[in-house]
Amino acid sequence: MRQEQLQAQIEKVKAELLKLGPMRPGSLSQQYSACQKPGCKCVDPVHPQKHGPFYQLSYTHLGKSTTQFVRPQFVPEVRQQLANYKKFKALTQQWVTLALELCKLEMQKARSAAPPSATTHPS
Repeated sequence: MRQEQLQAQIEKVKAELLKLGPMRPGSLSQQYSACQKPGCKCVDPVHPQKHGPFYQLSYTHLGKSTTQFVRPQFVPEVRQQLANYKKFKALTQQWVTLALELCKLEMQKARSAAPPSATTHPS
């Protein structure tokens, strides 16, 4: 790939990053629980029905693990923030990959443009 193409792709990645909205790392899980109170539907011997769903967000930031409950009305928003974070991670990885390739091309170009004595190393 040529330098101009790599630069164009890097600019495209930057533009995509600017479009991202609020983000957060982690995962969202759906939990059900049984209170075990006598007579409750969750301890019915024939057809137990657990309480829930409850939504739980878990993530690690700065080396600290955190778990918090998320109210059902905020679940769509949290899911969007999680998706934005995943997209952010993928785009930054793509940017780094393209930047490494660009640096490699620039070094090859500089090496081929340098006089032969500048590229050889004394033993």
